[in-house]
Amino acid sequence: MTTINNETNNWVESLSKRAIALGTFHDWPKPELVGLTDQEIEKFQLKFLAMKLYCEGLPLNSIVAATGINRQCINYYASRCMQLAPDGLCWGCRALLPYLHTKKYSRSKQAAPKLPEAQGGYSGLLGAVLKKYPDLESRFIRKVLSYSDPESESEYAISSKTLHKIFLASLKEFGVKEDEWPFNTLYQGQRTIYDYIKNIRESNFSRMIRLEGTREAKAHMAVGKGPRPGLVYTEPFEAVEIDGYKIDCHSSVLMKAPNGTYIPKRISRIWVVLMIDCASGAVLSYKCVFRSEISATDVVDVMRYSVVGQQKPEPGIEGLIYPEGSGLPNDVIPQCKGALFTVVKFDGALAHLSVKVTNAARKELGYFWTVGAPAHFERRPCVEHVFGLLSNNVFCRLLSTTGHGPNNGRAENCEEVATQAPILVEHLLHLLDVEIAQHNTRMSEGLFFLSPLDFIRQKLEKDHQHFMVRTLPDASAMGDTILQMKKTVNVRGSKKNGRHPYIQFMKVRYTSSYLHDAWAMIGSKVVLHIDENDLRFVTAFTMEGFLLGKLVAVGKWADTKHDLRTRKAINSKVADRTLQVSFEQDPVLAYLAFLSKSKSKKSIAISADSATEAKRVASEAGAPLVVSGSANNSIPALEGKPLEFSDSLIIGRKIPDLNELLRKRRLK
Repeated sequence: MTTINNETNNWVESLSKRAIALGTFHDWPKPELVGLTDQEIEKFQLKFLAMKLYCEGLPLNSIVAATGINRQCINYYASRCMQLAPDGLCWGCRALLPYLHTKKYSRSKQAAPKLPEAQGGYSGLLGAVLKKYPDLESRFIRKVLSYSDPESESEYAISSKTLHKIFLASLKEFGVKEDEWPFNTLYQGQRTIYDYIKNIRESNFSRMIRLEGTREAKAHMAVGKGPRPGLVYTEPFEAVEIDGYKIDCHSSVLMKAPNGTYIPKRISRIWVVLMIDCASGAVLSYKCVFRSEISATDVVDVMRYSVVGQQKPEPGIEGLIYPEGSGLPNDVIPQCKGALFTVVKFDGALAHLSVKVTNAARKELGYFWTVGAPAHFERRPCVEHVFGLLSNNVFCRLLSTTGHGPNNGRAENCEEVATQAPILVEHLLHLLDVEIAQHNTRMSEGLFFLSPLDFIRQKLEKDHQHFMVRTLPDASAMGDTILQMKKTVNVRGSKKNGRHPYIQFMKVRYTSSYLHDAWAMIGSKVVLHIDENDLRFVTAFTMEGFLLGKLVAVGKWADTKHDLRTRKAINSKVADRTLQVSFEQDPVLAYLAFLSKSKSKKSIAISADSATEAKRVASEAGAPLVVSGSANNSIPALEGKPLEFSDSLIIGRKIPDLNELLRKRRLK
């Protein structure tokens, strides 16, 4: 009776299986037979034919006669092919491949007692333990993947050794005895548990990268998934990318010594701010920054340069020439003069989020701005690609290169080489400008072997110049007045005391021949248009919009060109009494001399930060870099009778040390 029931159940199961498989063979996944031997391919083709006939509804006897495969194997193959695979589909014809396991090994036999040094006999015991204690598996997986656990503290980058100890402790909590696996082995199942931990991490690779991966690895996880980005830019100036790059090498500047010779002094690594067109990959403009960080003014300057153009640096290397027809689009393509961009992509740096960039410049140029997460370079592929070219083609080839990191291409004694070679900053600026010019004329496979400049030209000339670039009217005539800072101030002065009208900006008075006699304007408001790169002059307008003309800084502030950062630095040094400037002195030259002071009597010792700041100020002012001697010898000795001060005078005396006074009083 039992035999009859079993045969009936097998027949019903076989019938239902055939009914499900009927007509579904064309939907089964088919494998690629690369790598199989001729004998294995022949066997696979017989199994393949058997399953095809099986799904077409042929009797098993006919399938056996056609393929030579017995009935039991046909039903076995059909069961394998119709099982669910890990990818959510049925295994299909993939299950017919040789040596393929469609199920995980499940141990059914209990482990027999063995000596700790004995080998073998433990296959599948980990799976058996996890199957016996399902809560153990879920708890351990959460620990491996560093999910928050209210009962224990999470650990960053937890090691496999620590996880092995946690697993053993969890086994004891679930009641596993000392004579059971893994406690009855020599190393307590260490290798098996390590492999299990590795499989968990590889199965959840994205989460492990987000938890423990490097910055580059986390960024790469967001790309390479197949779908195209939602926004695709195909026309020039539709979108641009702006970012900063710290040059991967040290450089130096020549400073004139007191004896008339020139000595190289190392400066801090300088920044380069680039603006790249997303469609063509062309560099639209750039600026070198001699500071430790980039400011909002530098970002605005790069935007201005892309509209009105910029000057080339002075040639510093003899024989280094520009390719024919190379340069920035604004210089070599007439239609690009005054061209405006529509979308600006930033990286979320503080300089990019300032009001100057997100509000004032946006209103004047009319662009949309979008900010990505900091340190996610994959969002700005164009500018990051150019950074890589500059690094590999220029700066990482120099003797003073810092490489891509401390242990990645850094030259030995690169700081000393910068002054011994010497590698001057003028050389770097010339190299940088030539490389950018070459990049704009270099053929690109992504542009179907067109250069960025040729791509822009073809787009502008296509369909009888149907595509029109959005431009700023009279951009060439406006020049540096584009994107200037605007500030509303009061006209100061006093009719009663005879003080002529003036305005004050950054602790400096400004006036003009017209404002000097405009007594009626005292107390009224005016709007200043300020060129942050040259504070010697400002342009004033009344609140009604009438031009008052240029106002000139009073005193020596009008002699030497300086920017807003230099003005702030001088005011700060004067306020804390680090720098003293008399009325007859030029404040900018006095500040430059302060930066160029040697810190040593015997040698010319100037820090890299001071040399960098001195180079920045000197480049703006057009002044030479001259070492002014040691700080100790900067004050000339007094001749004749020394000055005497009474106890009632404080001016000219050194501020007493209160701690020293208290100590002397205690000793008395």
